[in-house]
Amino acid sequence: MQFSSALFSLDHAMNSMQFSSELESKCLQMVREAAAREMGMPCAMSCILAAKDFFENFGDLEPQNEVVNDSENFNEPICDERLILGIPANSKIIEKCDEEGQKIADMILKTSRSGISSANQDHGQQALMTSSNVEKSSTNSGLWKYTIGLVGKPSAGKSTFFNAATAFARQQREGDNSTIVFGASMAPHPFTTIDPNVGFCFVPALPGACPEDSLLSLTEKFAVGSTHGRDYLGRRLIPICLKDVAGLVPGAYKGRGRGNKFLDDLTDADVLIHVLDASGTADADGNFVGTEGGIHPLQDLAWVRKELLEWVSCNMEAKWETVKRKGKNRLAEMFSGYKQSQAFVWGILENVEKSMATNENIRSDHSLDHMEDWNGGDLRRLINAFLGVRFPMALALNKSDMPSASQYISDICGALPVHGVHVGVALSAKQEMEVVRSHMEMDLFTLNKDHDIKGSNSPIGVWNCLQSAMSLRQPILVFPVSDMFSYDPLPGMTKYATLDPSLPSPGLIHCFESSGGRKPTLWDERKGVYHLAENSQKIPDTRFRQPLRDVLVMKPGSTVEDVFEALRKLGAVRGDYVRAECSGNIGEKPRLVRKEEKIDRSNRILKIMTNKRT
Repeated sequence: MQFSSALFSLDHAMNSMQFSSELESKCLQMVREAAAREMGMPCAMSCILAAKDFFENFGDLEPQNEVVNDSENFNEPICDERLILGIPANSKIIEKCDEEGQKIADMILKTSRSGISSANQDHGQQALMTSSNVEKSSTNSGLWKYTIGLVGKPSAGKSTFFNAATAFARQQREGDNSTIVFGASMAPHPFTTIDPNVGFCFVPALPGACPEDSLLSLTEKFAVGSTHGRDYLGRRLIPICLKDVAGLVPGAYKGRGRGNKFLDDLTDADVLIHVLDASGTADADGNFVGTEGGIHPLQDLAWVRKELLEWVSCNMEAKWETVKRKGKNRLAEMFSGYKQSQAFVWGILENVEKSMATNENIRSDHSLDHMEDWNGGDLRRLINAFLGVRFPMALALNKSDMPSASQYISDICGALPVHGVHVGVALSAKQEMEVVRSHMEMDLFTLNKDHDIKGSNSPIGVWNCLQSAMSLRQPILVFPVSDMFSYDPLPGMTKYATLDPSLPSPGLIHCFESSGGRKPTLWDERKGVYHLAENSQKIPDTRFRQPLRDVLVMKPGSTVEDVFEALRKLGAVRGDYVRAECSGNIGEKPRLVRKEEKIDRSNRILKIMTNKRT
């Protein structure tokens, strides 16, 4: 390619709020300049690299994207004077409608959670599954790759929390030989994390979610199997995907910092944990400034919530003329772009419309059929309701060991629920990460595997925070068995219980056991490996014969047939479905169950029979 004959154009899927025409011109200008510097020579790679450099830094190129914090307004809320469908974003109308939307979300979440334990979830599903969307959505049931996303400003401790929760799950990078324990990059400055870190963490099952929870003693609970182990309270540990994304700064929705790349990374998450610097010693950009210049953590909560709201709001406003013209079906499609099924979205839309119809302060014609009459408050009410259900949020009150944190933590806990956050757990991610690190290094470097580690022996604060997040959007746990009386596991699940990448490492197993918990059922501590399937068949060993070993994480609304499909996908069953038996608790008399029946805590122990042996 030579510059004299080169033509450049730029195609992208971003809207004008995300990527302005001015930025588009600047990008093309940088590409053309790169080509000009290599006139007469092949320049395709130089042009690609120039475009790459631009997109990695374009958030700093627009002066209007800068958010100024000086000493006089440092602790004031960050205001935005832009209009939302004709109403200033900082008006009392918007604030009132934001609160109304959050209340609708809280109602939906509360109703959904209350239905998890009820028979067939009739009450709980009513909040999200209404008469107009009774058709089954393929993404609204089945095996759930449950994902928790970590959000917060730079240097709040997200990557440290990630390392403590996942036991340094990041893969070693080429040339990284500094230590044998690898994990998410950490440093006391902004944007240590550029690309998302993803790994498996271990979340204690919610109270009542497992059949063994009705057992009275720890000894009885420890006699029940568990593929991934148990904590010191006997709680079964569930493998969940954890995603740590780049730190958020004020103005990210306009492109500042990592901008919309950060926000788009969140769409994989089912719930969020806001990792908050509870010490109050950093500014909004994550720079350490001490207690005199730091922001009160409650203000961090406020502007992080604002960024999420503006992210969705700007996307909606950019297409609002099209939405008004095409109606509520187009509106539902817009919300479905945040990786949720149409059934999920319609449940929220109809709950918002119902609330609007019963609120005497809202005009009756401001419904989904009259969006041409909507104002900024109506739109923000809907967006708040959607965000509250789509991304319910728990709080990790990090750096609780610092002297300045005590009063701030008291202030925050007294204000909850606030800014879309429901629950909070005080912890020191750094201390808990060091506990995990010491166990992993002990496993790698010492011969004495029974050596005690001083201090706390497990990341209990991190585990409890993960559990509090999962409580906001609860999965259904299903326990597949081969026998309804002995509760022996399915032979076809042994491969999953010995080879799956979600299984805890030896160092993390030390954490479980040294703190009073239990190792995974098929972990062979004598050999330091997971007990292979063929060995357990040739030489029966009571150490590896524990009932109710395996668990499937299913979406609410899943049926017996969905469980069968999940087992078939895992290779645990073969052939066609014949029939199934179920029970809800240990010792309960089994009964036949129809494949259309929805799963809840009354039928969570399942024996599914097919026409082929595994």
